[in-house]
Amino acid sequence: MNLSKKFLSLLSLATLIAYGQPADHLITKGRIALQQKNRGAAHAAFSQAVEQHPDNPDAQFYMGAFHYYANEGNLALPYLKRCHELSPEQAQYLNAYATVANHVGQFNLARDIIESQYGAEPRDAGMRTKLLPIYIRNRDWYYASKLCNVSDLWWHNETITNQSVLLDVSSQWNGHGDVFQIIRYAKHLHAAGARVTVYVRPELVALLSLCPYIEQAISTTHQKPTLTKEYTLTADRFILATHETTHTPSKDIPYLFADETLCNKWQTRLASYRNFKVGICFQSSTMRDYFSNTSILGPRGMHGNQIVPLLDSPGVSFFSLHPANEPEAKQLCAHNTFHVFDDLDVGHGAFMDSAALIKQLDLVITVDTSIAHLAGALGVPVWVMMPHATDFRWLGADENCPWYTTMKFFVQMQHGEWGEVVERVKQALEDR
Repeated sequence: MNLSKKFLSLLSLATLIAYGQPADHLITKGRIALQQKNRGAAHAAFSQAVEQHPDNPDAQFYMGAFHYYANEGNLALPYLKRCHELSPEQAQYLNAYATVANHVGQFNLARDIIESQYGAEPRDAGMRTKLLPIYIRNRDWYYASKLCNVSDLWWHNETITNQSVLLDVSSQWNGHGDVFQIIRYAKHLHAAGARVTVYVRPELVALLSLCPYIEQAISTTHQKPTLTKEYTLTADRFILATHETTHTPSKDIPYLFADETLCNKWQTRLASYRNFKVGICFQSSTMRDYFSNTSILGPRGMHGNQIVPLLDSPGVSFFSLHPANEPEAKQLCAHNTFHVFDDLDVGHGAFMDSAALIKQLDLVITVDTSIAHLAGALGVPVWVMMPHATDFRWLGADENCPWYTTMKFFVQMQHGEWGEVVERVKQALEDR
């Protein structure tokens, strides 16, 4: 090596020591580690990039993205805020910032981020999708109606007497809880004189067939019939179409029903339990952990051991509303106040035993899942333990629910903190 090359090499080394590695190099290194699901290496590379290049928006963005992938939304938010400040015109940064703000329950912040760039009526489909549930949550009906057209839905605006109406609730966006919430629409159609047929996923046909206001429930495994009128319903469309008359609170309850034979069966099975009878559901939908590629709890659920403080409440017997093969529910049977039924919803169809069992209970305590909607629609007292970032369907989750007259909310004070929620539920249970 000649003197000039040696000098340049020493100069590059001195520059590296003084200023660190180039931002692009560190970010690329971190992105490769992220793709390889190497959590430690990704964190180290992005942390170096942020430390050495704090004004590089990509460094801030990928540090935020790392925390989001690691299910650490609250840690992600400051980095995404900073990258948006550094490059406010970059749509990718704005989208990520708004997404994570919404994810951690800072809904108005998410709204403000989007409106600052796109206004209250964005043309971008992705931004409209983000804004609509925020407007519904805030009961900002004017702007919500601008983003979701429900003029094709009936709501006491025309005569449908003696008309055959198809109500399609088979949308992929409708979970079981959504169907339980919005099927009351069929009750209103029937009350207006329509003959109502419901098109729904096969597992819910048996339960919905018990509703006296539904003439027929047809599975999506069959061809959709053509009737005089057809209404396609999802949770957001239902809320928008009916909000002026259903939040008073709702007079629809009950509008789901349990099979009478199964009710008699479960009444007999619970006859020996003389205590106050409480149904328990502590898990909701799971999610996939990015780094381990394993199934983990979603933000609405909790582990069985987190409800253990409830189980020593005096004078109370608890009954699992989970499928019989739920291992954490089985483990709770070590407490003599907790009981699991191995044949729950085995053989009679989805939710059929659950509905009949719930009708025999004094109270249901559950997280935000389909069981909450089922109990509410059956007219059974139900307490719902909510994450800090409540779902838009609950309209802000005030203490009492406008959808279900027998429902009460217990919402996390801090993101991810279930302990104090369980303590409040336990106190309410002892004060009943």
